[in-house]
Amino acid sequence: MKTRALLPIAVAAVALAGCSSEDPADTTAAPAGAATSSAAPAAGTSSAAAPSSAAATGGGCPVDATALQKAFQANAEVAGAIILGKGFKDISCYQGYATALTQPEAMDTAVVVFKYDPAKKTWAALIGGTDNVCENTVPAAIRPNLKHCT
Repeated sequence: MKTRALLPIAVAAVALAGCSSEDPADTTAAPAGAATSSAAPAAGTSSAAAPSSAAATGGGCPVDATALQKAFQANAEVAGAIILGKGFKDISCYQGYATALTQPEAMDTAVVVFKYDPAKKTWAALIGGTDNVCENTVPAAIRPNLKHCT
Protein backbone atom coordinates (compact mmCIF):
# COMPACT_ATOMS: atom_id res chain seq x y z
CA MET A 1 0.00 0.00 0.00
CA LYS A 2 2.83 2.44 0.79
CA THR A 3 4.30 1.96 -2.69
CA ARG A 4 1.09 3.15 -4.30
CA ALA A 5 0.94 6.20 -2.05
CA LEU A 6 4.53 7.19 -2.90
CA LEU A 7 4.23 6.73 -6.66
CA PRO A 8 2.13 9.90 -7.25
CA ILE A 9 4.55 11.89 -5.10
CA ALA A 10 7.55 10.63 -7.10
CA VAL A 11 5.80 11.39 -10.40
CA ALA A 12 4.90 14.88 -9.17
CA ALA A 13 8.49 15.51 -8.09
CA VAL A 14 9.81 14.50 -11.51
CA ALA A 15 7.15 16.58 -13.27
CA LEU A 16 8.00 19.66 -11.23
CA ALA A 17 11.75 19.31 -11.62
CA GLY A 18 13.33 21.45 -14.34
CA CYS A 19 16.22 20.39 -16.43
CA SER A 20 18.42 23.41 -16.67
CA SER A 21 21.97 23.26 -15.51
CA GLU A 22 22.97 25.09 -12.34
CA ASP A 23 26.40 25.85 -13.83
CA PRO A 24 26.17 28.76 -16.30
CA ALA A 25 29.21 27.47 -18.21
CA ASP A 26 27.74 23.98 -18.62
CA THR A 27 27.03 23.32 -22.29
CA THR A 28 27.34 19.57 -22.15
CA ALA A 29 24.05 18.50 -20.63
CA ALA A 30 23.27 14.87 -21.36
CA PRO A 31 21.22 14.38 -24.53
CA ALA A 32 17.59 13.40 -24.20
CA GLY A 33 17.27 9.71 -23.44
CA ALA A 34 20.76 9.38 -21.97
CA ALA A 35 21.15 7.11 -18.98
CA THR A 36 20.94 9.06 -15.75
CA SER A 37 20.50 8.46 -12.06
CA SER A 38 17.32 6.63 -11.08
CA ALA A 39 16.75 8.80 -8.01
CA ALA A 40 14.14 11.54 -8.49
CA PRO A 41 15.27 15.07 -7.56
CA ALA A 42 13.42 16.99 -4.90
CA ALA A 43 10.51 19.08 -6.16
CA GLY A 44 11.59 22.51 -7.35
CA THR A 45 15.20 21.54 -8.04
CA SER A 46 16.83 21.25 -11.41
CA SER A 47 19.86 19.40 -12.62
CA ALA A 48 21.32 18.25 -15.90
CA ALA A 49 21.95 14.90 -14.22
CA ALA A 50 18.31 14.51 -13.17
CA PRO A 51 16.31 11.78 -14.87
CA SER A 52 14.67 12.89 -18.08
CA SER A 53 11.05 13.70 -17.33
CA ALA A 54 10.15 13.89 -21.00
CA ALA A 55 6.73 12.25 -20.64
CA ALA A 56 5.77 14.40 -17.67
CA THR A 57 7.06 17.77 -18.89
CA GLY A 58 6.62 17.78 -22.64
CA GLY A 59 9.97 16.26 -23.43
CA GLY A 60 13.33 17.11 -24.75
CA CYS A 61 15.11 18.04 -21.52
CA PRO A 62 17.97 17.92 -20.95
CA VAL A 63 19.27 19.00 -24.34
CA ASP A 64 22.80 19.51 -25.59
CA ALA A 65 24.42 22.13 -27.81
CA THR A 66 24.65 19.76 -30.78
CA ALA A 67 20.88 19.16 -30.90
CA LEU A 68 20.17 22.88 -30.57
CA GLN A 69 22.69 23.79 -33.26
CA LYS A 70 20.99 21.34 -35.64
CA ALA A 71 17.60 22.96 -34.89
CA PHE A 72 19.11 26.43 -35.30
CA GLN A 73 20.57 25.61 -38.72
CA ALA A 74 17.27 24.05 -39.84
CA ASN A 75 15.47 27.38 -39.40
CA ALA A 76 16.86 29.60 -42.16
CA GLU A 77 15.04 32.70 -40.88
CA VAL A 78 16.53 32.50 -37.37
CA ALA A 79 19.95 31.28 -38.54
CA GLY A 80 20.09 34.06 -41.15
CA ALA A 81 19.44 36.76 -38.54
CA ILE A 82 21.72 35.50 -35.74
CA ILE A 83 25.48 34.94 -35.82
CA LEU A 84 26.20 31.71 -33.93
CA GLY A 85 29.97 32.09 -33.70
CA LYS A 86 31.62 29.29 -31.69
CA GLY A 87 28.30 27.60 -30.95
CA PHE A 88 25.83 27.62 -28.07
CA LYS A 89 26.63 27.96 -24.38
CA ASP A 90 24.72 28.41 -21.14
CA ILE A 91 21.82 26.17 -22.17
CA SER A 92 18.69 26.21 -20.06
CA CYS A 93 15.84 23.73 -20.56
CA TYR A 94 12.40 23.40 -18.96
CA GLN A 95 9.17 21.66 -19.99
CA GLY A 96 9.88 21.45 -23.70
CA TYR A 97 11.44 24.91 -24.06
CA ALA A 98 15.13 25.78 -24.13
CA THR A 99 17.27 28.88 -24.37
CA ALA A 100 20.94 29.15 -25.29
CA LEU A 101 23.45 31.94 -25.76
CA THR A 102 25.41 32.37 -28.98
CA GLN A 103 29.17 32.95 -28.98
CA PRO A 104 29.91 35.42 -31.80
CA GLU A 105 33.20 37.28 -32.00
CA ALA A 106 33.14 41.08 -31.66
CA MET A 107 29.33 41.20 -31.50
CA ASP A 108 26.63 41.09 -28.85
CA THR A 109 25.62 37.67 -27.56
CA ALA A 110 22.11 36.66 -28.63
CA VAL A 111 19.56 34.44 -26.91
CA VAL A 112 17.92 31.77 -29.07
CA VAL A 113 14.64 30.18 -27.96
CA PHE A 114 13.81 26.58 -28.88
CA LYS A 115 10.72 24.39 -28.53
CA TYR A 116 10.62 20.60 -28.44
CA ASP A 117 8.16 18.74 -30.68
CA PRO A 118 7.33 15.48 -28.87
CA ALA A 119 5.63 13.98 -31.95
CA LYS A 120 8.76 14.39 -34.08
CA LYS A 121 11.17 14.13 -31.14
CA THR A 122 13.08 17.13 -32.43
CA TRP A 123 13.86 20.68 -31.36
CA ALA A 124 12.96 23.76 -33.41
CA ALA A 125 14.51 27.23 -33.18
CA LEU A 126 11.69 29.74 -32.68
CA ILE A 127 13.33 33.15 -32.35
CA GLY A 128 16.62 34.80 -31.49
CA GLY A 129 17.78 38.23 -30.45
CA THR A 130 19.30 40.37 -27.75
CA ASP A 131 16.22 41.76 -26.02
CA ASN A 132 13.01 40.18 -24.65
CA VAL A 133 13.00 37.19 -27.00
CA CYS A 134 10.94 35.08 -24.59
CA GLU A 135 8.17 37.57 -23.93
CA ASN A 136 5.79 36.61 -26.75
CA THR A 137 7.25 33.18 -27.44
CA VAL A 138 7.52 31.27 -24.16
CA PRO A 139 4.48 30.77 -21.89
CA ALA A 140 4.55 33.00 -18.79
CA ALA A 141 4.58 30.01 -16.42
CA ILE A 142 7.73 28.61 -18.06
CA ARG A 143 9.75 31.84 -18.45
CA PRO A 144 10.96 32.05 -14.81
CA ASN A 145 12.50 28.58 -15.18
CA LEU A 146 14.66 29.50 -18.20
CA LYS A 147 17.85 31.43 -17.47
CA HIS A 148 17.61 33.87 -20.34
CA CYS A 149 13.90 34.64 -20.09
CA THR A 150 14.01 36.57 -16.83
